[in-house]
Amino acid sequence: MNYALILAGGVGQRMRRTGMPKQFLEVFGKPIIIYTLQKFEYCEDIDNVIVACHFSYIEYMETLLQRYGIKKVKAVISGGKDRQDSILNGLKYIQSEGASDDDIVVIHDGVRPLIQENIVRENVRVAKKYGSAMTVRPVIESVVITSKEEVGFEDFKKRDDTYSLTAPQSFKIGVLAKAYKDIENKDTPMPLLDSALAFTYLGNDIHIIKENNNNIKVTTPEDYYILKAMLELEENRYVFGIN
Repeated sequence: MNYALILAGGVGQRMRRTGMPKQFLEVFGKPIIIYTLQKFEYCEDIDNVIVACHFSYIEYMETLLQRYGIKKVKAVISGGKDRQDSILNGLKYIQSEGASDDDIVVIHDGVRPLIQENIVRENVRVAKKYGSAMTVRPVIESVVITSKEEVGFEDFKKRDDTYSLTAPQSFKIGVLAKAYKDIENKDTPMPLLDSALAFTYLGNDIHIIKENNNNIKVTTPEDYYILKAMLELEENRYVFGIN
C-alpha cells in the first residue's frame, strides 16, 4: 500500500493580509490544495491520501474534498505545532489503520501543486527499493556557503554538485517510524525541519530524485503569481498541443 501524507497545516504567516491560509487561496477559482490533491488523486501509484490540516480548518477541508470529488483522501487529521509534529501525527494515523512496515508514505507539501506524476512514481519506486527517497532540484546559479560577511575561494561550491531540497520525501513506514523513535532516544536531539534531515541525522544515507524547476512552493505573494502564470502556461500547452 502506498500512502500520500499531504501537509496542509500552515496558517499563512507571510500571507496574513489575505485572511486565508495559503493552501486555501484560489487560483482560477480553485484552491491551491485541490490542485495538489488532484495530482495524487489521478496518480495510480498512490492508494490512499491523508491530509494533515490545522484543526480549525478540518471541516472546511472536508467540504472542499466533497465539492471537488476527491475520493482518495481517507482522513483529514489535525496537524501539529510544526511540520515534524504534523508528520508524526500522520505517521501514527497511518500505522493505526494497519499499515505494514514495508508500505510507503510519500510526504508532500499542500502548497506544491505542480508536482509531476512521474516524480511521485519515482519516489515510490526508489523508496520501495532502498527504503527512502528525497526529491531535489538542481541549483541553476552559483552558490557560496558562509556565515561571514565576506567569502573566500573555498566558500564557492560547484554548481553541478549542489541541489535545493523540495518535495516529496518518501519512506518505508517502518524505516521512518524507527528514525523518529531513534531521534527521541537521543540525549541531545537537534531541531529538525523535515523527515530527510531526521533520517540523515542518524547517519543514514537517503537516495535523491532530481526534478525540474516547476515544483514551486507557494510561500509568498510573489509565489502565488508565479504559480498562476505557470498554471496558465500548462493550460495553453494542453489546448494548443505544445510540449
